[in-house]
Amino acid sequence: MISHRLLSDETIYQLTNQIHRDQHLLFYSYLSQRKEQAKFVGQYVDDKLTGVLAYFCGLSFPAFSFHCINREKLNFSALIAFTEELIQLKKNTVCGTILCDRDLQLFQSHGLITGNPQRFLTMKHMDQSKLLDSNLAELVKENEVPEIVDLLRNGGMKFFTRSELEQYPFLGIKECGHFIAVGGFHFYDSKLVELGNIYTSPAHRGKGLAKHLTSQLTKLGRTLSSDVYLGVMEENQVAVQLYKGLGYEVTAEQTIVDFKLSID
Repeated sequence: MISHRLLSDETIYQLTNQIHRDQHLLFYSYLSQRKEQAKFVGQYVDDKLTGVLAYFCGLSFPAFSFHCINREKLNFSALIAFTEELIQLKKNTVCGTILCDRDLQLFQSHGLITGNPQRFLTMKHMDQSKLLDSNLAELVKENEVPEIVDLLRNGGMKFFTRSELEQYPFLGIKECGHFIAVGGFHFYDSKLVELGNIYTSPAHRGKGLAKHLTSQLTKLGRTLSSDVYLGVMEENQVAVQLYKGLGYEVTAEQTIVDFKLSID
């Protein structure tokens, strides 16, 4: 017998302790940092949890995280249909998520993927000795947040919330009174530290600014947790090699996708 329901706090707590964070960082972030703002739709077969589709509405697009527990018993079509009915998104709304290879195949086999999937790397900091000793970046002040938002949006950065800029430390490098490189955190506490929104304006790339920013941010993150993560598109090899040079290593290779929450 198949049934669907929102996960209880107890089940969310159990999953949080069971999840392999290095391999499933997105889902872990939903269970921990985004728990209060997310909906966790669980599918049960014979009263045993087979899969979870979690929904978060805090970004500029409907964001999801999928976690499969029992692939053999999962009825994926039924899970999508129930979630679609529960969430009530407008027709043809473009959603986003990050998938491992097997889950990508599952979404593709049901015709959900739209656009061009992009390979995405989760990286974890492993070697403090490779960080620069830098103080080039300064802490962004509250009244400077609107300028940062404009800079990120104009640069095509969409995976951030304004609360990240307001609640967590955010660093910037200025030239002639204007920010030319910025960076901060998606998550910043003892449960999870993830760097994010690292951006250098095109006219100032190639000067090593991101290396200074990332070093300072990593050291700041390590004051809360020894596990510091970041995510980067695989095709951005300049950034990938920069992070590796600062002591980061790849822990998961996944795919970031746009998809529709509807099976035709």
